[in-house]
Amino acid sequence: MPDFSLEKENHYKNIFMVGIDEVGRGSWAGPIVATACWIDYKNYTSLPLEINDSKKLSSHKRKKIILSLNKNVKYSTGISTAKEIDNYGLTIANFMAMKRALYCLTHCYNNKVINKYHKINVYVDGKYTPNFSNIDITSNENKIIKLPVHNIYSIVKGDCKSKTIALASVIAKETRDSIMRNYSLKYPEYNFNNHFGYGTTKHNAALSEFGVLSIHRKSFKPIKTIYSLSLIHIS
Repeated sequence: MPDFSLEKENHYKNIFMVGIDEVGRGSWAGPIVATACWIDYKNYTSLPLEINDSKKLSSHKRKKIILSLNKNVKYSTGISTAKEIDNYGLTIANFMAMKRALYCLTHCYNNKVINKYHKINVYVDGKYTPNFSNIDITSNENKIIKLPVHNIYSIVKGDCKSKTIALASVIAKETRDSIMRNYSLKYPEYNFNNHFGYGTTKHNAALSEFGVLSIHRKSFKPIKTIYSLSLIHIS
């Protein structure tokens, strides 16, 4: 069960702590969703005790946790689309989603709030430490998303150690599941509301029967093979 040890350490050092987690890396369809989260440690006792790694919680429990959040929690979510995953590769697309989430979170605050803290520490779930400075994401040709100065650390199984990272995983999971439920309304024959785009027997059967959608990751197997065969057939 994650606890507030890391949050406590950062709080007493006057550090603005952000936890980041993502979901959807292994899915065949839909986006990667990343959430960046900050918890006001001074009021941590007001938060639900059940906050845990999202994989260990039911959808009902995750929704209950999110609905119970108050002003002592700030979070933001970013995504990378299936097309971006195909264009840039899974790792870069994953870091892009994280950078978008972190950018939005840090810009929720004005400089006066950020400047109250000695520095910003960012903790990412996993074994890879992203270098956001090497990932330039442009909303147009003239604007590059820039982050405030920060330190970044990776924590293996961070969602089992830190409440902030665990909460980020809960929010990211429910956000992505909601996206896939909406896709299920548009494409009911694919049953996205059951498997959420992951590789299951039913998903594979739907691909074979109905073909590849725009939200499928065409660089992933078996979508890559099915998509390539369909292009050959069309030509």
